[in-house]
Amino acid sequence: MSVLRNLLLLYATVKFLGWIWRWLFTRSNLHHIPGPAPGSWVKGNLGQLFNPKGLEFHQRLVDTYGGMVKVYGFFGDEQLYISDPQALRTIIQKEQDAFEETSIFLETNKVIFGPGLVATKGEQHRRQRKLTASIFGISQLRQIVPTFYDIAEKLTDVLTREVDGAGSKIDMGEWMSRVALESVGRTVLGYSFDPLDSTTNNPYTSAIKELIPTVFRLSLIRQFAPFLVRLGPPWLRRKLVEHIPHSAVQKLKNMSDVMHKKAVEILHHKREELEHNLHDTEKGHEGRLKDIISALVRINGSVPEHERLSENELTGQMTYVHLQLEKRQRVEIRSVLIFGALDTTSATLSRILWQLSRREDIQEKIRQEIQELQNERGIDRLSYEDLSNLPWLDALVKETLRLYPPVPFVRRVATRDCAVPYMQGDELVYVTIPKGTIVFVSIAGSNRSEQVWGPGAGEWKPERWIESGNSKGKERLPGVYAGMMSFLGGQRSCVGYQFAVLEMKIVLSTVLSTFRFKATEDEIVWNLSQIISPAVRQFQTTHGTEDRKGLPLTLEKLHPDSRQA
Repeated sequence: MSVLRNLLLLYATVKFLGWIWRWLFTRSNLHHIPGPAPGSWVKGNLGQLFNPKGLEFHQRLVDTYGGMVKVYGFFGDEQLYISDPQALRTIIQKEQDAFEETSIFLETNKVIFGPGLVATKGEQHRRQRKLTASIFGISQLRQIVPTFYDIAEKLTDVLTREVDGAGSKIDMGEWMSRVALESVGRTVLGYSFDPLDSTTNNPYTSAIKELIPTVFRLSLIRQFAPFLVRLGPPWLRRKLVEHIPHSAVQKLKNMSDVMHKKAVEILHHKREELEHNLHDTEKGHEGRLKDIISALVRINGSVPEHERLSENELTGQMTYVHLQLEKRQRVEIRSVLIFGALDTTSATLSRILWQLSRREDIQEKIRQEIQELQNERGIDRLSYEDLSNLPWLDALVKETLRLYPPVPFVRRVATRDCAVPYMQGDELVYVTIPKGTIVFVSIAGSNRSEQVWGPGAGEWKPERWIESGNSKGKERLPGVYAGMMSFLGGQRSCVGYQFAVLEMKIVLSTVLSTFRFKATEDEIVWNLSQIISPAVRQFQTTHGTEDRKGLPLTLEKLHPDSRQA
């Protein structure tokens, strides 16, 4: 342990001496950019930016200093916090090769997920993205619609048993997490993680849901990740980890062990399915497997050899699942897709239900729209096309993702000096961002920009999408979805955003046809843990007063015919 401590101290000393050198002998290109004073001489503003209660600080940066803000990292390292639309178009689209994922992000994800989409860059990332994007096409999404409905209807069955005639208080944050996990498990891996028939989570479910919050707690320690991953072979690094006296580090190690144990179970389940599917295909029957990982494996085998993912790259796309594809070919799959689709979807669904509980007029408009189309079609399960033609439901999802993106920011690093335009008042000016500068891309800040969305950009108004169909300002954002940054843009945008939107629409159309949602007396707060999640303020525990995770809402059953209470 003393060796690790000494190495970390050496690394910190080198960083500090580098800062002294820059302070004495160089003049920063960013000296004229406004921003707050460092919160700490050592940590700069990182303690504020990565604080669970830091959402107000993030918003204050934009409100006080505008779209181009200077913040500080360790030992006075100058970094930028950017929400200006013109600057983001340069960073995310025009000069995206000059702004890559940080080594901290890549190395951490490589340790957790393997060399998948969120752990690679350059040509390797391009090949992976091209293949992975092909499995989220409309034809594949149509095939998984029935599975989404199966899960959503199972949820309503379970909740119906828990809701009495006068209405019952239920933690919808917990249920949205469970539904999101089961949805991505069934549709991505063809494996059921949580059949929704118990009020108790299994250890794997808990490990999956706690992964991102735990990694966020290690945000400051993660700054040393590029250094730590080079400390000898994996077995030595694991030994060092076992002796780190930090509860979050040990929790992360234990979660990895739980996920690995579950992988053994999934191995046998998936192997039998694949072997049976190959047997059916040999006999001339159509294969039964329609989950996304099976599609990925099939497509990978059909593309030209120079475009294929290697076994190691394919490993990085899925999570801790071993597939015996042929007698001589074993592919270990680690899922980035599971984590990408789980927390963001459940957080957005929770936020939507919370907003609807406070705006029953909007809730009723959406419910009526859904029921009218169901009656017109004579069915309860709307098709993929039907779900795309519900204006109020579409506006609900878009407006919530715009104002409350589940991931409020991402980071990039400049790989070369790059001139970036931004608005300073009414004047367009340029700043040369030096090579090596860390850039915070403010998703939430840009999504609330009046330059893009016009007056009232900070208000939750689904009707803005009904009235205009898009933004009202002079500027546009480089986002891949609905002109917003919630799923990013460019080559690092979310490949599965249509998957997430489809899942949310099916869950919402199902539960809103069965229940009315009302706010409770609990004070709900939204905390930052990379993904923004709900909690009840000031819950008394044996350790003192703290927030309790969850989103309690009152559910009232609607009449099965009239759908009225």
